[in-house]
Amino acid sequence: MENDPRHSILTRSMELFQRFGLRAVNMDDVSKELAMSKKTLYTFFTNKSDLVDQAAKYLFAVKSKQFIEQASIHENAIDELLEVQRIQQEVLKNYGTRLLFPLKKYHPETYEWVLKARRDMMIQASLKNLERGIQQKLYREDLQIEEIALIRYNTMVGIMEDPEMGDDASRRGEVLRYSLQLHIRSIATAQGLAYLQELQSQKSK
Repeated sequence: MENDPRHSILTRSMELFQRFGLRAVNMDDVSKELAMSKKTLYTFFTNKSDLVDQAAKYLFAVKSKQFIEQASIHENAIDELLEVQRIQQEVLKNYGTRLLFPLKKYHPETYEWVLKARRDMMIQASLKNLERGIQQKLYREDLQIEEIALIRYNTMVGIMEDPEMGDDASRRGEVLRYSLQLHIRSIATAQGLAYLQELQSQKSK
């Protein structure tokens, strides 16, 4: 699977879509970028819609794997949340909203797939983090974790997709950081708040 030649094509195609816009890039552009004949390109993909669909799903799989692996290296639930925040910053910086909005307009079926897969992944990750934080006594035991995971998901998505922010990744990142602080403070125990304060003090030195 790792040696699948489509992966290189999908990665570089996604880079083109990000650089020039999903609508602007056609199969000729992709074949030129890859130094590949269109005939060869069409042995892998039926048409541009098929390429976009596979590229979006491949990117989601790669980013989800990265998300899960990098977050899981932290045993502390609060450290895990901060790592997730860092990954989100990278995604915003590299992809922003430039792909999501045209995907919705021109490739609605792929867009709906991405939304459902993202929702499932993010809510499950939040639930696991909440369970871990409660076990570690960093989060309160009286939390309704299903409701909190849903609130957290909708908060993050709302910020990441707010059209009024345009492509300003730094502004979105700033609001996401603040929302994370509010999230942690709303669920943390005294022990959790003390740990968060310690992290913030270390960062400010």
